[in-house]
Amino acid sequence: MKALICPLCALPLSENPQGLACSNRHQFDRAKEGYFNLLPVHYKNSREPGDARQQLIARREFLTAGYFLPLADALKKIISSDVGTLLDIGCGEGYFTRLLHEHCASADVYGLDISKAGIRLAAKHNKQSLAYVVASSHSLPLADASMDVITRIYAPSKDEELFRVLNPSGKLIIVTPGEQHLLALRQKIYQTIRPHPKPVEPQGFKSFRQDSVSFSVAVPSGDLAAALLAMTPFAWKLNPERLQLFINEGLVDTAHFQISVYEKSPYE
Repeated sequence: MKALICPLCALPLSENPQGLACSNRHQFDRAKEGYFNLLPVHYKNSREPGDARQQLIARREFLTAGYFLPLADALKKIISSDVGTLLDIGCGEGYFTRLLHEHCASADVYGLDISKAGIRLAAKHNKQSLAYVVASSHSLPLADASMDVITRIYAPSKDEELFRVLNPSGKLIIVTPGEQHLLALRQKIYQTIRPHPKPVEPQGFKSFRQDSVSFSVAVPSGDLAAALLAMTPFAWKLNPERLQLFINEGLVDTAHFQISVYEKSPYE
């Protein structure tokens, strides 16, 4: 956890018996699950920002069933296993963070999310050299140029912060939905299908490579179909009757992701 800095004064944080502290005596206790809350109150936009616990539990149920494992495998092919540090922004309940940690076994891996409920779930599977923190992606509690790799899967961030914490030779990997992602489901819900926006190059970065991964997804009726709907915005678009109909039918569809890899622009 040597890359963590104080969210109040930006000084380095050091471990002590209670948790973490900086030389200005700002103390951050270790939660019983093992994570650290580095989100100052004035960075919150609500009492409990981020995804709700019910949505996160649904995400964990669906992802641990292995449906999106091909996406994790694609990321492993891009990320060298010998990197020293890796940050997973918007890690939620930690599914991809854990898989990336297994891939980069000797790295210091940081899972970060603004949702305390998500980090609490993730930290229950915590391992050595894997640190989970509650924090804002718009004010990362990490030292300058401290990360070899940053992954951002369906999560917001601030370009300036990404640029600040990534080392000069590091890689930024952003995962966004592709054009065909869950298209069959969207066609059942919406009269007009709006294409997902194309990836936008973050300020201060240049494109290194663009990959696309797609694979079929066959979800049986019942709990897993309910979990898929609950972890997406689609559930909010359906009345209870239609929602139950989808759950009873199950789903055969395509998962499609765009993986955009960036490096720092030498002109910044």
